[in-house]
Amino acid sequence: MEKTSGRLRVLALLVALMFVALTARLWFLQVLAADQSKLQAKQNGTRTIRTSPVRGNILDDTGKVLVGNRQSLEVQVSQQQLGPHPTDVLKRLSTLLKLPLGTIEARLHDNRYYPYQPIPVAQDVASEVAFYVGEHQDRFPGVQVVQASIGDYPYSTLAAHILGYVGPITAAEIAQPQFNPKTTDYTQNDIVGQTGLEAQYEQYLQGTKGLDAYAVDAAGKQIRSLGSEPAVPGDNVVLSVDAQTQQQVEQALSAGIQAARTQTDSNGNYLKANAGAAVVMDPSTGAIKAIASWPTYDPRWFVEGMTSQEYRQRFLSATAGSPELNRAEAQVYAPGSTFKPFVALSALKSGVASETGSYSCPSIYTYPGDPTHQQFHNVESANLGYMSLATALRVSCDTIFYGFGAAFYNHWRVSGQETLQNDLQQFGFASPTGVDLPYEPAGLLPGDAYAQQNKSIYPYGWLAGNEILTAIGQDSVAVTPLQLATAYSAIANGGKLCRPHLADHIEAPGGHTIKTITPKCRTIPYTPQQLDFIRQALTQVPVSGTAASAFVGFPLSTIPVAGKTGTAQRAGFQDTSWFAAMVPAANPKYVVVVMVEQGGFGAQTAAPIVRHIIEGLYNVNAPPSSPAAGS
Repeated sequence: MEKTSGRLRVLALLVALMFVALTARLWFLQVLAADQSKLQAKQNGTRTIRTSPVRGNILDDTGKVLVGNRQSLEVQVSQQQLGPHPTDVLKRLSTLLKLPLGTIEARLHDNRYYPYQPIPVAQDVASEVAFYVGEHQDRFPGVQVVQASIGDYPYSTLAAHILGYVGPITAAEIAQPQFNPKTTDYTQNDIVGQTGLEAQYEQYLQGTKGLDAYAVDAAGKQIRSLGSEPAVPGDNVVLSVDAQTQQQVEQALSAGIQAARTQTDSNGNYLKANAGAAVVMDPSTGAIKAIASWPTYDPRWFVEGMTSQEYRQRFLSATAGSPELNRAEAQVYAPGSTFKPFVALSALKSGVASETGSYSCPSIYTYPGDPTHQQFHNVESANLGYMSLATALRVSCDTIFYGFGAAFYNHWRVSGQETLQNDLQQFGFASPTGVDLPYEPAGLLPGDAYAQQNKSIYPYGWLAGNEILTAIGQDSVAVTPLQLATAYSAIANGGKLCRPHLADHIEAPGGHTIKTITPKCRTIPYTPQQLDFIRQALTQVPVSGTAASAFVGFPLSTIPVAGKTGTAQRAGFQDTSWFAAMVPAANPKYVVVVMVEQGGFGAQTAAPIVRHIIEGLYNVNAPPSSPAAGS
């Protein structure tokens, strides 16, 4: 009896505890969690759909649309909803679209998309296709035809490298703060800028999503609309680039590269001239009027979608030439003799040279006291005698600049000050220009500190020979064409180093300006007299100097050009051809820089291209130039 009584007491206690727990739970749900429960109940009766905005346009300086939007009927496939016989569905879709099954399957395996994401396999399909798929959903499970806003490139390949392209947001991007779905408006299904200005100005171009709310029944079927908040289109980015100038520059660059392949190098081999770049800048503000890279690509390929095979063929094959590289802004090269005006300015400022001095230009230079008697050769095999600094720039005498390099090296050995490197950095070398494009390299300006950090390249440290070669833009010196254009702009504008920029302002869809890109310039430590001296010296390069053959017949008397050729050696390759120009020379409105990989002498390929660009800028019809050797 006692055992039974004890069990009843335990049972009664358990029942009491259960009632206490149940009462506490009811109190929590009815009192503490009442608001949350109401919200959940409300959400169970509603569904919200986020609507994507129309992406903003990218316009040139006259308002021409370089990147716009258009509507397209797009076929999308959700792989997880294809049913038990996905191959049969895709075969039927292949027949309907008249698109090879392999192409559809390749697009479905594009790793830019998530597995659960609807993947576009065809665009600009006929409305009949949309009707047929809609009426035969039992035969096309997981297939839908939707109205999509897609990027439109009215000028095809024009300015492809600076405009960039958009694509599905990647897993790496979605993990970044600016794309995090928890704190931003982005989702894993969004299309975002991947390269160029599309990526740089993504925050303005993207726009703000809208919201459609619906009442639904227990089965999730829509009953009625509860209202909507329209999406806000993205802002427009208006550039300093002029579409007409851009087109002229790209045509001149492409034609000049093709023409170079009919010429030979100093060994009698045909020039390969496999790639090149061109920059046209307003030196007073840093505004870029045109920037081109060759070979190029068509941004529409990314809009239309590519299979892995198509991507490899267009971008990775040996004949493609890496067209995705922006060689004007994102690739570095030895500048060769285009570096000499900046070395000359450093020599003037430090007292290594003077405007009235006279300097020997032998065919060979040997560093005094060098026990190895290493010889540094001039392009000319003859001793040209003594000449002024201005003449040394005009004829591009290497051996005079070798002597300047040696003087800077001796100064460093005594004082520990790398005067040449410090002065060259004032022109922006070895630092990104700050242009409004992603992925810009800093370039390289070697010296003792760099040599100490790179023993594999400089096992004996920083030697006289390294400084000697640096003085003619060789050794490990590396610049982008855009860096060089920015530095020449500082000479052209009287001593201001301005950050180059492509965007002029941002405007709302209604057209009013919401942000202006203000020029950012800093003063460099050179006197107007020093800068004028160099610029005046360079006016003689197209007249009677190394670029004279490239400017035969050009009206230099009415459109004077100050410029410098460059021929940079590159181990295992033909020489890199350079020309940098300021026009008109007295008060430059434009700085034009052209570089051609494996293009031979500067006067041979780059200078004629610059000439044709200037002819386009000034609407000049002049007799063609004749190629000739020169550095």
